[in-house]
Amino acid sequence: MKFEVNRLLMLDVVKSVAKIAPSNSPVEVLNGILIESNEDTGEIFMTATNYEVSIQQKIAASVQESGSMLINARLLVSMMSKLAGEFVTLSADRPELLIVSDGNCTYQIYCLPSKSYPKPIMPFPEESVIMTGICSLAKRTTFAVSKDDSAPALQCVQVKLKNNTVHATACDRMRMMLTRDEADAPNEREFLLPGRSLQILASISQDDDVFEVGDIGKDIVFVRGDMIFSIRKLAVGSYIDTAGLLKNLKPIYAALADAGQMKEALNVIDAGASAGGTKEPVNLVLLNGEIIFQCNSDYIQTSMAVSANVTKATPETGFFYDVSALSKLFQVIAGKVKLEIDAKGFMLVKTQTRSEVYFQAPMRAPIKKAKPSKQMKEQEEKQEKEKTKRAKGAENVKEKEVA
Repeated sequence: MKFEVNRLLMLDVVKSVAKIAPSNSPVEVLNGILIESNEDTGEIFMTATNYEVSIQQKIAASVQESGSMLINARLLVSMMSKLAGEFVTLSADRPELLIVSDGNCTYQIYCLPSKSYPKPIMPFPEESVIMTGICSLAKRTTFAVSKDDSAPALQCVQVKLKNNTVHATACDRMRMMLTRDEADAPNEREFLLPGRSLQILASISQDDDVFEVGDIGKDIVFVRGDMIFSIRKLAVGSYIDTAGLLKNLKPIYAALADAGQMKEALNVIDAGASAGGTKEPVNLVLLNGEIIFQCNSDYIQTSMAVSANVTKATPETGFFYDVSALSKLFQVIAGKVKLEIDAKGFMLVKTQTRSEVYFQAPMRAPIKKAKPSKQMKEQEEKQEKEKTKRAKGAENVKEKEVA
C-alpha cells in the first residue's frame, strides 16, 4: 500500500472516523481504523466500528499501490495533527509496518493485520428517504431518551416521516419531547434510532447535510456523498402511545414566558438543588404576572421569579418537578413558551416559534424531617447516658463472676 494525500483533509476525516472506534476495547482490533487504498479509483477508504455503529468514509488521493492497514485510531489522529506538511505519504513495504511521512518527519508504526478486522458490510439502501437537520434533531430529542437498559425502545428516538414532515419523539416515562419539521420525504418511513448513536452521527455532521436514509435488515443506514454511517437497531416493535397520552391531558393552569429567562432561572435553581449531595425537586408556582421557582433543602433555600403572562394561577403550593430535566429542556428551546398544567401537575411546555411539545410528569413533594426541639435533644442525651451506664454495670457483673 502506498498513497499521498492532503494532510488536513486526511486529519478531518480521521477525526470523524475515530469517534466510532473505541479507545480501550478488549477486542484490540476494534480500537483501530481500517485504511484501504485503491489505485484504480484513486481513493482511500477509512472504516471503523464498535458493533453498535459503523462508518466508512472516502477521500481522493494519489494512490500508487492498493492495499490495506489497520492503525490505532488515537495514534493516527495524533500523527496527522503533529505533522506539518501539506501532504503526507503512507506506505507499507512489508506487512504490518507502516511508514508515515510529510517529507521532514517520518513515523514507523507496527500495525495489526488488516485481515483480522471485522469489517462491516455497508450496502447502499435500495429504498431511501431524504433527511436533513440531523444535528438539530439530535439536540432537541436525545436529552429526553431513557437510560434504562431494560427498556431498549425508550433508549431510542422515534422518527416518523410522513406527508413531507419529520415527527420525532423521545421519552423516558417521566418526560417526553415531540418535535416536527418540514422534510423532503413524500414516502412514509418509521425508524427507532438509539439516542447515543444519533448523537455520534450529529457530532460528525453539519445541520445542512443531506442524507439518504434506508432500513436494511438489522441496520439503519445514512448515506452522504463521501460517507456511509450505519446504526444497529436496539429494538423493534411499537413505541409508546404519545398521542393517547397527550389526548388524556386536560390543562387547567397556564402561563406564557420567555424561554431564555426560564433557562437562567433554572440554572440558578439547579445549582442550589445539588447542595448537600442530594438532588432536591423544584417547586413551580404560577402567580399573577410571575412564574416562581423555589428549592429548599437543609443546606440552602433558593427562589427565582420569571415574568410571565399567567392566565390561570396554580394553588399556592404549586407542583414539584425534576429540576435537572427542566433545565436540560430550556437548554435546547428558545423564544416564547407556553406552560400548561393539569390538576395533578402534569405539565406541557409548547414553543411558539417551532413545532415542539414537551411533557413533564410531576414529583411528590419532599417530606421534610422535623428538627428536634431542645427538650427532645436533652431526652435523647439522657437515654444515651443511661444505656452507657447499664452497659458498664453489665461488664462489672461479668468481671465479678469470672473472679
